[in-house]
Amino acid sequence: MNPGAIEKLTSAKNELEVRKIIDNRDEVLGRFSPFFQPGSVADLDEGVFRDFLSIEHNKHWTGLERQPQLYADMDGLRQVLSVLVDEARPIRERVDAVIEAPGMGVAKLSAILLVAYPEKYGVWNGTSEKALRSLRLWPAFRRGATTGERYVAVNQVLLDLARKLEIDLWTLDAIWWGIDVDGATPKPANGAGKVRIGDGKAKALANMKYSILNTVQNANGQKVEVTVKNKDLKMLASELDALLPRLLEQQKERCAITGLPFQYEGDRNMLPSADRIDSGGHYEEANLQLVCRFINFWKQATPDDEFRRLIGIVRDSSGA
Repeated sequence: MNPGAIEKLTSAKNELEVRKIIDNRDEVLGRFSPFFQPGSVADLDEGVFRDFLSIEHNKHWTGLERQPQLYADMDGLRQVLSVLVDEARPIRERVDAVIEAPGMGVAKLSAILLVAYPEKYGVWNGTSEKALRSLRLWPAFRRGATTGERYVAVNQVLLDLARKLEIDLWTLDAIWWGIDVDGATPKPANGAGKVRIGDGKAKALANMKYSILNTVQNANGQKVEVTVKNKDLKMLASELDALLPRLLEQQKERCAITGLPFQYEGDRNMLPSADRIDSGGHYEEANLQLVCRFINFWKQATPDDEFRRLIGIVRDSSGA
C-alpha cells in the first residue's frame, strides 16, 4: 500500500472536524446499533429511523434525510432492513436486494451497516470515494459488476486500511473529512467536478464546486443528472463554476459569517466552503455564501440568523 496514503490518513486524524466525529462514535453507536440488529429491526420505529438519518443525531453524515419515500412505508422498510442486516446471507446479495428500495442508495445502506456491524462494514459514499480515488486506492471492478459486488470490493479496501492504521471503521470514515485531495483528479460517473491542479485559490474553488456536485449526486448513493431540472442544484454546473469566484470576490475573500480572511495554504479549516444559508433550501445563487470550512462544519443545520447570533455572543465575550 502506498506509504504516502498511510501518512495522509494518519495525519488527518488530528483535523478539528475529524476529531469531533470520532468523539461522537460511542454515543451514536450506542444509541442506534441496537435498533439495526436482526432481532429488533422488524420493530423499528419511524421516529428512531428519521433521527438516524439526521446529522443532528448521527453526528456524521449529511444528506441521509433526503428521499423521504424511504420511510413512507415503514412495514416495507422494515422488511428491506431485515434483509440488509441478515448475516446469514452474503453481503453482496443483501446489497443487491435492497439497493432497489425507493430512496435507499449505497450511502444510506452502508451507513446502516456500519452502525449495525461497526467491525465489519465501512461506508461507501461520495466523500469516501473521492478520498480513495485521490489516494489511488479505489478498487478496480469487472465490467458489469453489480452494486453488491462493487460494495464488497470497496469494503475490502476499507477493512484493509482500518487494519493497517489500527483504527475502527467509524474512525476511518471520519478521516475522509480531513484528507487533502488537492491536485488529485477523482472522477464521478458523469466526469463533473474534477479537482484541478493550480494555485491555492483555484484548487479551493474547484474543490467547492466538486463538493456541491458530489453532494447532489451521492448524498443518497444515487447518481442523478446535474441540470436546471435537478431539485437540489438550481443552476447548470457551468453557472456554478462562474458563481463561486464571483462570491469570493464579492466577499473580499473573507468568511461571510465571521469576516475572517480565507487561507488557501496551511490551515485547511480556514479554506472557503460553500454554505447554504437556508440548510433546507436548494443550491442556488440567493441561498449560497462562502464561509470558513470550520464554520460550515460547526453550523451544520443551525438556522443562519441563529448561528450568527451565537457567533456574536462568542465574539463579544472574548472582546474581539
